[in-house]
Amino acid sequence: MKIKNGYKIRDIAGEHVIVSVGQLHVNLTKIISLNDTSVWLWEQLDGKPFDAGTVADLLTGHYEVDRATALRDAEAWIASLRKADLLEA
Repeated sequence: MKIKNGYKIRDIAGEHVIVSVGQLHVNLTKIISLNDTSVWLWEQLDGKPFDAGTVADLLTGHYEVDRATALRDAEAWIASLRKADLLEA
C-alpha cells in the first residue's frame, strides 16, 4: 500500500493536519490531525510502498519500543489512514 498522492501535511494553528493539495472546495468537517510520530512516519513513507512490518521497523529503529508494540502501533496507524481514505493499494 501507499499514501495517496495529492495529500500534504500542513501546520495550521500549531496543529499538523492533512490537506488535499489543489482542491478549491475543502470539507473542513473532515480534518485529520497528526501527532509528531504520525508526521514522522508520513514523511518517511510518503510516495513509497509499505506494510505494517515496514512501519514497525521504522518505529523500532527510531524509538525505544519493542517489536510487538511497534507492530501493534503500526497496524493502528495504518487502520487510521485507511479509515480516512488516505491509502491506495
